[in-house]
Amino acid sequence: MSKKFSKILLAAGLIAMFVTSCSKKNKTEEKQDEAVKVQVEQVSQQEIDQIYEFTSTIEPKVKNYISSAGGTRIEKIYVEVGDRVSKGQTLVRMENTTVATAQAQLDNLGVELARIKALYQSGGASKQQLDQMQTQYDVAKKNINNLKENITLTSPISGVVTLRNFDNGDVAGTSPILQVMQISPVKLKFAVNESFYSKIKVGMPVSAKVEVFGDEVFNGKVTLISPTIDATSRTFYVEAQFVNANQKLRPGMFGRAELNLGRANTILISDKAVVKQNGTNDKYVYVLMDKGTVDYRKITLGRRLNDKYAVLDGLNAGEKVVVSDNSRLKKGAKVTVVK
Repeated sequence: MSKKFSKILLAAGLIAMFVTSCSKKNKTEEKQDEAVKVQVEQVSQQEIDQIYEFTSTIEPKVKNYISSAGGTRIEKIYVEVGDRVSKGQTLVRMENTTVATAQAQLDNLGVELARIKALYQSGGASKQQLDQMQTQYDVAKKNINNLKENITLTSPISGVVTLRNFDNGDVAGTSPILQVMQISPVKLKFAVNESFYSKIKVGMPVSAKVEVFGDEVFNGKVTLISPTIDATSRTFYVEAQFVNANQKLRPGMFGRAELNLGRANTILISDKAVVKQNGTNDKYVYVLMDKGTVDYRKITLGRRLNDKYAVLDGLNAGEKVVVSDNSRLKKGAKVTVVK
């Protein structure tokens, strides 16, 4: 084969490759320009219950630490973790060597006070001496009463022992020996956006669920509303109390509280319209624009109602959102609406 003929074949091949490449490019561009067929749904408003969910942790109604201010050795602890105790029940007894010494000093002061009183009545002691001795006696008596209170430690509430930090014979110092919690009732404390401040009232019913018990509902009521708004988070705290007579709810459980804040017109959209952005918890929809294109718009969702979502922000009534073939779209894509 001559060199001239080879060159002709090479040129023909290059021309063919160029034509094929241009053809593929034109087809790709045509495909990119082709409008995606989609179905749309008009955004509507509907009057529904304004139910909001707040997460929190179950807390005891009251939590007490049992400790001794005397800092003496523990003689006997009468309870274990998990024991139910009654108000006034003896929980711990401390060694009383300090009390014995203080009692002996008080007895001696009592004898001396009686002697000074007799002398004062006979004119052998001044009023100042009597007053000084009376003061010493009163201080010593108060001191021994305080010591006795720290010898026998009782429970200030009826509840459950939830913590034990020492054993018999340990020197407790001022650290808590035991912890007692009142778990009938219990409470949930959660932060609420300031926009709801005027809608929440003391006594308002609250329902709650905890993950441990699945869909079981516990009923309570609002017992406390914070009088101030946190300037940083723009929220305020609400406290709800639950009777918990069967003591199924335990401190530390993760809970979800629900409040019904009345009925109001709310924007609803189909769950088919919602697009979740990968790697985030952000939600988006494709909104149909006037020129046959779509806008990729971030929205804020409320609670789910069957196959629809309440929309708190990002959409207006009357707008149309795409409810099919969302995966084929991007911001500004051309679409053709089909039924």
